Amino acid sequence: LGAPRELHCILAIAENAVSDRATRPDDVHVMYSGRTVEVNNTDAEGRLVLADAVAYACKHIPEATTLIDMATLTGAQGIATGPRHGALD
Repeated sequence: LGAPRELHCILAIAENAVSDRATRPDDVHVMYSGRTVEVNNTDAEGRLVLADAVAYACKHIPEATTLIDMATLTGAQGIATGPRHGALD
């Protein structure tokens, strides 16, 4: 593309699907970074994959100087800003 710098894009995509393997309240997940997370809000799947994507980027692209998060995280934004205001995450 002729850009003066490299650009890396990591897609952290979550799907809200119901199954017998779905996350339940109080489940504990081991994240990509090795840390464990107790899930108290099952609407947190976007935040969980975002955390994994950031950890992945830090490990595999150590020369990066800037990280831009373009997540929607709509559940959390609706609570934070209310039904009539938008938010930029």
